[in-house]
Amino acid sequence: MKFLQPISSLTLLIFSFHAGFAQENANEKKNELVLVKVASLNTIDANKEFQKNVQLVQQQRALAAEVLSKLEVSESKNEQEQLSAQFDSLQKKLNENNQLMFQTYGFSLNRNYVLTVEKSHIHMWVTKEEAEAIQKQSPVQKAETKPEKESGFRSLFKKKK
Repeated sequence: MKFLQPISSLTLLIFSFHAGFAQENANEKKNELVLVKVASLNTIDANKEFQKNVQLVQQQRALAAEVLSKLEVSESKNEQEQLSAQFDSLQKKLNENNQLMFQTYGFSLNRNYVLTVEKSHIHMWVTKEEAEAIQKQSPVQKAETKPEKESGFRSLFKKKK
């Protein structure tokens, strides 16, 4: 069962440090890092939408990287121009979508994230009769019938002005 799911970062930064210095510096930086909550996804649909949007920008990033690698090995001037135009267009759209993700969720492809499960539901298949019997005696079902107050990042967009 997965409780933590890392979401990959967009950029790979390459530094030319001495190996010992780079490792020592990385350890110092890691000790300074703090995990900060940037958004809460209060519904299953909100989580699905977020996952879909993350997947979209990651696919856009992969496509841009693929076009860039083709551009670097291309020898034809015409092909280079086409690939360059395609890369510029992809990069512009990716930057727009990444900015929108940051405004909506506090998520940017330039960072690493940890997705934690704060609430989960356990379901089982039963007959209708069993379901009725379970609903009559289960305090969990009664508690879930109360609508939850929406809170968190996404609720900011649903409030009336």
